[in-house]
Amino acid sequence: MTMNNAEMRRWVFRAHVVDRAGALTSIASAFSNEGININTVVGHGLEKHAGMDGSVVMTFQCSEHEKDIMVRKVRRLSKVTKLEEHPYESQNLRKSAIVTATRRLAPRDVAGDQSFLTCELVNTSPTGWTYFLAGSPREPDPILEKLEIDGVIKDIVYSVIGI
Repeated sequence: MTMNNAEMRRWVFRAHVVDRAGALTSIASAFSNEGININTVVGHGLEKHAGMDGSVVMTFQCSEHEKDIMVRKVRRLSKVTKLEEHPYESQNLRKSAIVTATRRLAPRDVAGDQSFLTCELVNTSPTGWTYFLAGSPREPDPILEKLEIDGVIKDIVYSVIGI
């Protein structure tokens, strides 16, 4: 489908699944068939059931109409037991990042407009400081963008978690 950018929105699906690997393949195929790119994908579940069950969280961008089509398609997949859909901005979501910084972060570094990001020092090494950062989906991006512009971030990995 052809959409102009004004109609495009960001969405998050959390699919509760059996057989995570098989479910991910089926979900990715459904998105591909509709010409919609998955931006990020993360699998969650208990380690002892790895690959067997859990959930798959994915972010993507499309119109609301296209999202509604994907809701119907994904819910019909045999490996999907439940589907939650959220606008990317939903307060029921959290965005997290593992960040390697060139210096120690100070509280002012993780202050957003309305809140502070959760900030946990994970590791210190000769190559930098590794942090786990998290907040509502809109909070991390401007903070991390500023840190990137200031040359503080060496590496970053994002994840969006449905609650």
